[in-house]
Amino acid sequence: MVYLTRKTTRGQHYYYLVKSFKYDGRVEKVQQYLGSDEPDESELEQLKQKYTIDLELAAIERMAIMSSETYRTPYLEKSALLGLERMRFLNRALHRLESPEERTQENMKNSVLNINGNMSLSSAPLSIDSVEAIFEQDRAPTGVPLSKVLEALALRRLHDEISDRITRLDKRSILRLHQDLFEGTGKGGLLRQDSASLPGSAFMPPPPILIEDELEGLLQWWHDPSPLHPFERAILFHHRFQQVKPFESGNGLVGRLILDGMLVRFGLSTTRWQKEDRSIYLSGLVAGDRGDRTKLIEIFWKAYKKQHRPSVEGGKDSLRLSPRQSQLEAF
Repeated sequence: MVYLTRKTTRGQHYYYLVKSFKYDGRVEKVQQYLGSDEPDESELEQLKQKYTIDLELAAIERMAIMSSETYRTPYLEKSALLGLERMRFLNRALHRLESPEERTQENMKNSVLNINGNMSLSSAPLSIDSVEAIFEQDRAPTGVPLSKVLEALALRRLHDEISDRITRLDKRSILRLHQDLFEGTGKGGLLRQDSASLPGSAFMPPPPILIEDELEGLLQWWHDPSPLHPFERAILFHHRFQQVKPFESGNGLVGRLILDGMLVRFGLSTTRWQKEDRSIYLSGLVAGDRGDRTKLIEIFWKAYKKQHRPSVEGGKDSLRLSPRQSQLEAF
């Protein structure tokens, strides 16, 4: 909450707006100096409206700094960890500040960008206009195959569910994701039966007989405790999933769905890839195939930061608040 407090030094009164918030079970505070004159009730309301967003951001920054210092990693720099934690606490604040209608509208916008991005990295991408037309009119735009329309609609449904669906991630839930994505095609939910290769990489995916063991090993690694940041772990999981290539087709779509679910579970935003990011995305995976985890995570982080720069860097624009909302409390 934001409230007025007075401090006295050598008989002189000084007034501050203070915001208290909880972090790790402790009550912390940030403050804004107002001056030596006590504001009346009307002035106080105006000052709250003026400074509440600044205090929210100061609280978010304080929590982001404290939280980022808890991770031990050889991959991301401290500034990157801080940016990710800043985004996480900003998202938490927005979730509490936005009205249900505003949240629904923002979720719809994010859904279009995320699904268009996921499909943009596949071999047969759709334009964002086509994706919007499919969602808004529930029809196939001119020149778009019915299979792509069904794929986009399935991705929208799974995008809305993905955070819950990977709560207890296991082989069965992964197979179900693939099955639901390709429902009605006869190829959903079936593990690969033939040898495979990876585009632009010398790495050879495991033979079909080893796919189940490789998936089980990857899932065990995911569920084990780790000092790495969840963003790093999600990227490493995604890379290994793409290496295993468990399905004949749709590995990228399913893998990126799982990646987004992992990010959302931790409070981060989903990815927003664009068609021109395909080469960057593949270069990150190829770096991982060469064993360069640092380069893999660095490439994905740079792309992700570009997609979400306002949230990563902070600032008033990142809160997207109306004048009415700016007087509300996030924590």
